[in-house]
Amino acid sequence: MLTYFDNINGALDLTEMLSNFKTEFDINCLSIFLVDQSKIYCIKKIDAVNDTSCCYPSPVSRDNHNNNIIYFACNSLKPLYHIAEDDDTIVSMEKDIVEEVCIPVKIEKHKDITVCIYFGFNYKAKNITELLSSFFNKFNLFDIYYYALVKYDQLADTEKILKFLMVFEDNIKSNQPSMKMHTVNVAFWSIEIAKKLNFSENDLEKLYYAALYHDIGKIKVKNSIINKEGPLTEEEYEEVKRHADYGYLITKELIGDIYPDIPLWVRDHHEKYDGSGYPNGLKGTDIPLSSRIIKVADVIDVLYSPRSYKKSISVDKIIDELKRCCGKDFDPQVVDAAIEVINEKIIFYADILNLNNEEVLPANLSLNTYKGIFNYDGYFYSKEGQSYFKCTNAIEDVQDLCDILSASLIVEKLNSVYEYEVEATPIDENTYLLSKIRSHEGRNSVSILWDLKAKVLTLDGKDIEVRVARLSADYLLFVCDNTYSFNTGSLVEMKLLFEDGEVLTLNGRITYSYSASAASTYYKYTFINIGEMTRDKLFRQIFRKQINLRKQLKFLH
Repeated sequence: MLTYFDNINGALDLTEMLSNFKTEFDINCLSIFLVDQSKIYCIKKIDAVNDTSCCYPSPVSRDNHNNNIIYFACNSLKPLYHIAEDDDTIVSMEKDIVEEVCIPVKIEKHKDITVCIYFGFNYKAKNITELLSSFFNKFNLFDIYYYALVKYDQLADTEKILKFLMVFEDNIKSNQPSMKMHTVNVAFWSIEIAKKLNFSENDLEKLYYAALYHDIGKIKVKNSIINKEGPLTEEEYEEVKRHADYGYLITKELIGDIYPDIPLWVRDHHEKYDGSGYPNGLKGTDIPLSSRIIKVADVIDVLYSPRSYKKSISVDKIIDELKRCCGKDFDPQVVDAAIEVINEKIIFYADILNLNNEEVLPANLSLNTYKGIFNYDGYFYSKEGQSYFKCTNAIEDVQDLCDILSASLIVEKLNSVYEYEVEATPIDENTYLLSKIRSHEGRNSVSILWDLKAKVLTLDGKDIEVRVARLSADYLLFVCDNTYSFNTGSLVEMKLLFEDGEVLTLNGRITYSYSASAASTYYKYTFINIGEMTRDKLFRQIFRKQINLRKQLKFLH
């Protein structure tokens, strides 16, 4: 049942925070929405009082955007009250909401944009009229309108940045496969280092985007040079060096009006602390601190990540290289912070989506529907406290994917992959809102920051060398180059080769695979009939390695 309110008057004075008002009236969901040409966006959600699970899509999912209280309030331009009833054709903004109120605000200057203040209750509210009267007395609607408008512009800017980053990453996958995951990894290391240097939240956000964009200038360098496995000629190296200036020009054009510092940070990330870098030979603190951080993060990933033309470097040798070039190539304070981060990340637990609030990660979304299972490549990203998946390959029939039985998400980070169960709500042709994200990894699952070598003994008698990226009590994740592929369901024997000479033999089954690049694939290897003694030996070796590495790092530091 819908009820329209007319002739509500009151002094408009924005003197109290919305959260205080929410508490005063025991409101479960309080949000600010913006409607632009019939598309609904959640601009700001105030955390619920009694129901912390309340969550809205931004934009609102397409299957209820024409039959909810916001849609009707925008059409009438009057405050609107809705009581959810069994035979109701109006869809509540949240399934547990019993009563909801919407106040629309519109001004002549922005005819296509309406801002709505939304209140949701999971119980029968006592006096809605009193709530409205109090709200109009305490808040200036035009202040709220312009707040929403500014926030909307910021979200649009963020969306612009993210979309181009996805295009850039897809270009790398296709044309420069040796660089795949590099920008994402550099962004991770940059943020972790910057946290040690007490960067503000705003500066962390800018640094994150700068790190993701740091090599964007390489799209103007010949792919044959970027992908070359041998040493570069002098002419080729000079061409590669131009990517710093190319990156400056590209980012200035794309996002210079939003983040004027980022183009400078991108340009200067190859400057050296002693002044011997390029493109301008800047020295010491004349180099922006963010550029100095990205330079160190860049080197860490180049050394750590395996390439088609080289193996990854061990953690202790990475630290040794940072110390060797400290004061020459690198800022000493950045090196100290980086070593501290590496020491913490030698071994880490597998719920990696909690490590960063704002991030963009290559991902795959698998949707189990009534029509079958659909798999989509794309990107996971988080924004304004909500998580999304954006597909990069075409969806054949969008309508078939509305009735989703279950969904799972696989994300790539730090040269490994992580699996999650999610609830996926379609919100446009290639975007899904993700909620109730639950890690498949157990508490005993750990990712390791060094190479654990192994051999897989196949049924056809082959002896395949692989690299283990993650371990748990029930399975491990290994990476294999694509010269050999394993079928899902295959039973294989594996031998783990530890540095002290111990060899641990395991039996198991390949339970899923994920293509990391044209060169390699991740495989999940689930143990079969593994005894407690074998598990104990496995984790003793892992934690022994962790202790030894930290001792080495302490000595080097």
